[in-house]
Amino acid sequence: MQTTGTQFSLRDLPLPAKLVVSTFLISVGLGYSWALMQLHFKHASKGSLAPTPEDVVERFSGQRAPWNKPPAEEVKAENGAKAEAKMVAGAKIKSIINARCVSCHEVEKDDVPLDKFTAIVKLLEDVPANGKLHKMISKDNDSISKDSMGGAFTVKSNDMIKDEEVGWKELIKMRPEADLRSERNTERQALLAWLEAGAPETYYTKDAFPLPEELRGSKFTEVYKTQAPEIAKDEKIAIRKKTPKDRQLTVENLTQSTHAHLLTFSVLWACTGLVFAFSSYPLWMRAGLAPIVLIAQVADVCCWWLARMPGVGPYFALTIIGTGGVVGLGLAAQIVLSLFNMFGTKGKVIIQILLIVGGLSAGVVYTKYIAPLVAEEKQGG
Repeated sequence: MQTTGTQFSLRDLPLPAKLVVSTFLISVGLGYSWALMQLHFKHASKGSLAPTPEDVVERFSGQRAPWNKPPAEEVKAENGAKAEAKMVAGAKIKSIINARCVSCHEVEKDDVPLDKFTAIVKLLEDVPANGKLHKMISKDNDSISKDSMGGAFTVKSNDMIKDEEVGWKELIKMRPEADLRSERNTERQALLAWLEAGAPETYYTKDAFPLPEELRGSKFTEVYKTQAPEIAKDEKIAIRKKTPKDRQLTVENLTQSTHAHLLTFSVLWACTGLVFAFSSYPLWMRAGLAPIVLIAQVADVCCWWLARMPGVGPYFALTIIGTGGVVGLGLAAQIVLSLFNMFGTKGKVIIQILLIVGGLSAGVVYTKYIAPLVAEEKQGG
């Protein structure tokens, strides 16, 4: 095997190639920075900038963190089951959700199906009145989007009449539209009242939620009317808190993330690793750092799935923090060291200036946008 006296390195690249490689490395660094921000929205508890160890364990294993004891069982109120409780006008909450929400969520495969309370609770915040579901239902319009469910109660709704589904266009031919809209509005207000009460499971299961006094005289869709025990003013409603299992990523979501990470990220980390492999650093350094990000990424994804194992799962979930840290630190080292190795003195000065400007810009973005967002979540949740 022939060897040459000189070894090709990044410094030997022509200037146009250096500019392309440098832009690529910087772009990957910026993209990864925003991927870290996405962790806040996907895995962190409200009011936390990044996922805590408890968040990681619950999201990936569906089990409680080993160091956290289960909360003491609170004395649950009977929610009006006492014989002496006054019966008042109520709403069939479960039936309303099944009629207005379930059909759309069954069509959207990536959506959470709303046919069971265990699925509904996944869409609720710790304080349901502050959650996205409450905001979507509160929109008084005819649209269906990620921000509104108003249309599910009107133009996108169907009613069963004599065992036949009748759509909105036919319904408004049979009855005054104003009356229909008034009844559907009461349906929405009943759901909002249930969420504001903490979305208690008992009223959902019994399909009978006592309407607030201001709604009891309102026009209401006949099929969803019922009687329910009135809630005493001093009565504490048993609110169903989210469990670790509720927070766990579904198999479908985990499969989608696995597919994306093992294909797209593998290509990116291979490219950044190859760039660093052609630097002029010592062989031991290049042989160790060049493949480490790719190896850590594969180990990270493996731990996602191993975390689902009963008993030992939380420990694999905690390992995700370590493997993710190796990916982040290794990638940062590959990018920075490759950039500095590629250029001479003038180029290194420019890179230093870019890093300083980038750091200051990140500080401004954090102070102006990210910190207020986290503070607002903490205050609201």
